[in-house]
Amino acid sequence: MDAFFREAAISFVSGTFSFVLSWYWFQKRLAAHMLELKHQKDELNKRTLEILERDVAILKQSITPISAAFQAMLVKELTHFHTPEMDALLVKLGPPYSLSWADEQRLVELLQERTSEVSGLLTESERDAASILPAVIKRVKSELVIQKANKWLGVDRRSDVQQP
Repeated sequence: MDAFFREAAISFVSGTFSFVLSWYWFQKRLAAHMLELKHQKDELNKRTLEILERDVAILKQSITPISAAFQAMLVKELTHFHTPEMDALLVKLGPPYSLSWADEQRLVELLQERTSEVSGLLTESERDAASILPAVIKRVKSELVIQKANKWLGVDRRSDVQQP
């Protein structure tokens, strides 16, 4: 009977030892698999964050206001090789805007001369552009002032939220 208990005890110990070892390797493989899944999830999150950051950067880019685009169209209409003084002043309209007050006054004078010019070199479209441009310049200047003030104050006009 002693031999039976001894063999039963050895079988029990060896069975328990086998179970513990199997459990240990199962847990180790499970932990490695879970770690791999975590790395995959982290990589996916990283890629998603990069995409979101890129999209936010695109959204935050300065969009040309419609009046600045309209001003650029008028400048293109009025730029000619036979008016070098006006062309030089039109170039200063930008971007970036670098027209001084005296330059602006001279440009307005030249534009008024252009509207009253009778020569056949000037089309009706150019005459209209010359009459409209001074008002558009004022509009663009006021938008630039507001844009610079908002940037200085850290205000986002789209959401009226202070940026850090």
